[in-house]
Amino acid sequence: MADGIFLYLYLNLISMARVFIGFMVCFLLLNCTKQEEKIVIKNKPYIISYENEKFDKYADSLKKNSNTVALRPKGFYGESQLIIDKQGDFYYYQNRYIGIGCGTGRENDTLPYFLDLQPKDIIKVPQTSISDFLSENILSKEKNRRILIVASQTDTIKNTSFFNFINKNKLQAYAIRRTTQEEDTVLKYKKNNYSYFSVEIKWDKSKIKLPK
Repeated sequence: MADGIFLYLYLNLISMARVFIGFMVCFLLLNCTKQEEKIVIKNKPYIISYENEKFDKYADSLKKNSNTVALRPKGFYGESQLIIDKQGDFYYYQNRYIGIGCGTGRENDTLPYFLDLQPKDIIKVPQTSISDFLSENILSKEKNRRILIVASQTDTIKNTSFFNFINKNKLQAYAIRRTTQEEDTVLKYKKNNYSYFSVEIKWDKSKIKLPK
C-alpha cells in the first residue's frame, strides 16, 4: 500500500515538473519574441513620404475635431544639416545661425533658397562616431540652437542609427526631409572630387530660388 502511494506521488511530481518546465520554456520563448519585435521596430526603415502623409492625416483630423491647426515646420535649412546619401553614408554641414524671428522671410519659402554651398563645407562623418559627432557639434550650442535638419537622398532611410542620438538627447527640434537640388549637386562634386563653380551649374529654377 505504501509503495503504491509513493509511486502515485512520484508520478504526480514528475507530471507537475513537466508542466512547470513547459511553462518556463513558453515564457522564455515569448519573452525572446517580444525582444526581437522591439529590435525590429526600433531599427525599421523611416519612409519620409509615409511619415509626411501620416502627419497630414493627423493635422486634418485635429482641425476637423477641435479646430486646432497643426503646422509642418517651415523652411528647408537650419544651422545644422545631416545628409544621408543613397549608400546610407552621413555628411554634415553648417549654415550661419539666423534666428527665426529676424524677419528674413526665408522661413516661409516654398522653394529652397540658394545657399552658395561649397564642397569644402560638407564633411563626411564615420557611421561609428555619428552620435559623438552630433553631440559635439549640436549639444554644445545654446538650447534654442540645438536643432537638426536631416536630409535624405532617398525616400526610405535604411540607416536609422542617427535616431539613437535623437532619442537619447534633448534636441530643441529636428526635421526630416528629402535633399535639395543644391545639396545633391554639391555632394556629387565633392564625392567625385570635381572642381565646382555654382555659376556653371544649370539649375532647375522650379526647384531652387536663385538670387536676383
